Amino acid sequence: MRIVIAHRSVILLGQLQRRLERLKIDVVCAATELTEVYNFAEHHEPDCVVLTTDIADCPEFELLATLFGIMGIGCVVLGTPKQANLTNAALRAISAIRVLPSNVSDRDLTAALVPGGRRQHPRAPAATPIPAGRVDPRSTILIGSSTGGIDALMQILPHLHPGAPPTVIVQHTGGNFASSLIRLLDGGTAAKVVAATQDTTLQRGHVYLASGDTHHVRLVHGSPARIKLDAAPRQSGHRPSVDALFHSAVPFASHVTAAILTGMGRDGAEGITALRAAGARTFGQDEATCIVYGMPRVAKSLGGIEIELPIHQIGPSLLRAAQQRQRA
Repeated sequence: MRIVIAHRSVILLGQLQRRLERLKIDVVCAATELTEVYNFAEHHEPDCVVLTTDIADCPEFELLATLFGIMGIGCVVLGTPKQANLTNAALRAISAIRVLPSNVSDRDLTAALVPGGRRQHPRAPAATPIPAGRVDPRSTILIGSSTGGIDALMQILPHLHPGAPPTVIVQHTGGNFASSLIRLLDGGTAAKVVAATQDTTLQRGHVYLASGDTHHVRLVHGSPARIKLDAAPRQSGHRPSVDALFHSAVPFASHVTAAILTGMGRDGAEGITALRAAGARTFGQDEATCIVYGMPRVAKSLGGIEIELPIHQIGPSLLRAAQQRQRA
């Protein structure tokens, strides 16, 4: 059993390492930052990771936990969900995670240190590609998501294909793991997932992900549209902001199909409402399949959601709505 441990306190990290080694557990990496944990886990695939709540209490943890689940790496969090402010529901969403009190007995701790069981995300059958001559180059899909959004996106993107309209996504993750998220999402779709970069012209079959936390992603009207990165202050509490992306597309809303997925707060709610008022087709994830029914709930209350659907129906519905617009 190969274990990675992490704690922000070097002293407490040492105490945890000595405790595990006393229990004859092989600690192969001891880290003080989440980035260190991920870098080691991605390249060496340990059996299990033991984190404390101070490490787990950050926006990147959801992505890390999702990756652990897919890689079959078990994850133990020492502390309580309340201590870590884990209202982001990563612990509820990802079954590979076990939460134990900090004063857990040696016996219970040892029993919890087991691999997580590799999760599979099979590709959904791709929709029938649209003949090139019938494609409106202005058609664009926009998606905004936050808490629980990584799993949600992994159920949507398999429906995209090389002939699909360009798709632009804002997913709140924090700034350190954007490249890892791009690799994760790219592996589950026939479309090409890339980082959104300055002055990129949108292309069919491409998914553009807002990366880092230093810029908003906005779209500049054109045929096709292009990406503009904007270092303006946070909007709706976030950078990148879903609202910033959605509002930028209002001038060509009649060519836009948009969705707002699981997440806390209200980022994207006003933007998707403005898009719908200007002629966009809009979808919201339903409460039953949301990890946190926040952003979609506010958007629905503002009148921004044309159709509310469970997550497994949103991918096909986005593509179908965009295809209908292309044929119109």
